[in-house]
Amino acid sequence: MSWLSNVSSLKQQVTAQVTQGLLSASKLLESDEDAIIKKVQKTHKPQGRQVDNLDGLFSIIGKILLHDNPKSDHDEKSVVHEVPASPINKICCKLACNCTDRDAEETTMTILEKELQNYLWDEKLVIVAAAFAVNYGEFYLLTQLDTPDPVAKNMAFLKQLQFIKEIGSASQNLSGAINELIHAIMTVIKCVLQFSVLDPKYFEAEEQPSAPTEIARATYWTIYSVVTCSSYIAKLVGLRNQNTMAEMTSQLKTLASKVSSMQKVLQVKFSHRKHEIETYKWLINRFNTYQDHTILSDLFDVEGGKTALVVGHDNKKEVDINSLKGSNVWLLISGPDACHAEMKTLTKLYLKLQTKEQNRYHIVWLPIVDEFNEREFSSLQSLMPWYTVRNPKIIKPVAIRYIREVWKFTNETILVPLLPKGHSKSLTPRTLDPLWISGDLLSLFSVHDPKKSLWHQNLQITLDLLLGGIYPEDSSKPASILCLYGGEDIKWIEDFTTMINRVKNSTKISIDLVYVSKSNAIDHYNNAIFDFITAKKVGGYWKADETHSWHFWTRLESIFSWGIQDGKNAKINDTMRDVMSLLSFNGSYKGWAVFGQLGSSHKVVKATGEVVLDVLRINNWWKAGTNVDSFMLALNQQIEQHLKVQKHHCYHVVLPTTVPRVPDEMMICAICDRKMGKYLMYRCCE
Repeated sequence: MSWLSNVSSLKQQVTAQVTQGLLSASKLLESDEDAIIKKVQKTHKPQGRQVDNLDGLFSIIGKILLHDNPKSDHDEKSVVHEVPASPINKICCKLACNCTDRDAEETTMTILEKELQNYLWDEKLVIVAAAFAVNYGEFYLLTQLDTPDPVAKNMAFLKQLQFIKEIGSASQNLSGAINELIHAIMTVIKCVLQFSVLDPKYFEAEEQPSAPTEIARATYWTIYSVVTCSSYIAKLVGLRNQNTMAEMTSQLKTLASKVSSMQKVLQVKFSHRKHEIETYKWLINRFNTYQDHTILSDLFDVEGGKTALVVGHDNKKEVDINSLKGSNVWLLISGPDACHAEMKTLTKLYLKLQTKEQNRYHIVWLPIVDEFNEREFSSLQSLMPWYTVRNPKIIKPVAIRYIREVWKFTNETILVPLLPKGHSKSLTPRTLDPLWISGDLLSLFSVHDPKKSLWHQNLQITLDLLLGGIYPEDSSKPASILCLYGGEDIKWIEDFTTMINRVKNSTKISIDLVYVSKSNAIDHYNNAIFDFITAKKVGGYWKADETHSWHFWTRLESIFSWGIQDGKNAKINDTMRDVMSLLSFNGSYKGWAVFGQLGSSHKVVKATGEVVLDVLRINNWWKAGTNVDSFMLALNQQIEQHLKVQKHHCYHVVLPTTVPRVPDEMMICAICDRKMGKYLMYRCCE
């Protein structure tokens, strides 16, 4: 009797464990699965493909789980010479032993973390399915009551599995639920395997990888379903409770439904992704075989018969793409936060070209935005006399991908020339650096590398290089000295302008003064400076929000950027030394001054405000009768002598994020030739 009592007690324990497992499964199905999937994604650390002929292994699994036995067993895909036996065996043991009260979620995460961490998603699924097939195959063979194999019959008897079919409808329903879940599992794995045929470089380039997230979700629930189903099969040993079987059936059907729904989502994702890739390859081919401007139509998705393009500052005026036929077209590609001063400067150069070339050149603006802000878009669009898209949303996602991946667009504004009779090699994106340096839009159509042509000549920082296209030269006036100066120390500005007037009165030399605001200055903070200049009539000034000031500093940054890319630094190249000195003025509160002559081949003379005042106060070198040339020569000599005896200097250069990454070893102080320290600066000025 004690033996029977123990058996009865054991059956009660198994039933209780099954019930607890069912409650645990129900609770998980109602939990926050997004948090679970994030945990799953953290376990994913693949080390490349490790399982050969995954399709062949999956085919073998199908023969076990789906009893899928095609006429020929010699299908090439089915030929598998080796399988990942170690993880399959380890997972087999975990599935077989999960008949206790251990949580299925915990077992699933353990399998993902310890056994499958370094495998790809599709490999994880196939390995788990293989382990499940081993355990299920044994169960399936033992439950075939008509089997002639005495070993199978005796094993089934020892496990008391013969009662499963004797119970009737409950066992049949459970068997049907198991088969239903197996079909769902195999279908979702087959769907995931489809993704492996997609080109990884297109698949991985997705900015918001929704498909990989859904694959992780499907992977988790598939493994969870396998663990749950395996535990239920293990608990069938000696089980005769029909209510427990009914609860098992319900849970397995719920899991089958969930897995099937994820398969449908994945199938839609796959079809969409496949279409995207095919469209992307088609667009690449279109650009590789580029012929003319009609390719623009392939970039837009416009409905309702509307045109894709409008005139920027008159957005009610529509533009037919065919009207561009025979014209030279630039695609202007920028981010949503393009600098207004940049666009204003480009507008000046564009209108100048249009007048000269009789409207044979056109610009089409393509703003690349992640989130559309109508106010920002309209504000920029209103500055543009050229053509723009009606709305950034009409630019096809596949076109944006092409622009980012092939033309390497980040957020720095670029121009891509489309020639009337095109060639794919002409579709070379150009940064605006050569434009800001030359001040000529046509330079972007040059077949020569403007960077090389700039640095291969004996480049000198003359006033013409700094101000060409920015400051108009009046040839009707006699040659004069032009002095650019800046800084935000109004006391220094008063002293400096007073000193310049004293020099002018004594020497009768014509010196024109122009105050240049810092590129990041807030103009209303400098109103006192502007009022002083106006009241004292000491020349003109360029505000920070005006194109002159922006173009001046941007030109210097462009020259510096090209020099760095060409391997030049201040220690070995005098031009880079001069450029860095000028850029240091833009990052300083203190005063500075640059002297030069338009039309002269001589370098400019430059110095900090303190040095310039000290030199000008030594009045024994400038006097009545001094002419322009001798004054400039003497000023340069005085500054050089002063710098030789200067005991201390604090020299820094502030670079914008648009300048390419500068190797630390390239940043050499323009004064002492030592390597400069690097600091990260965040700034907000309102």
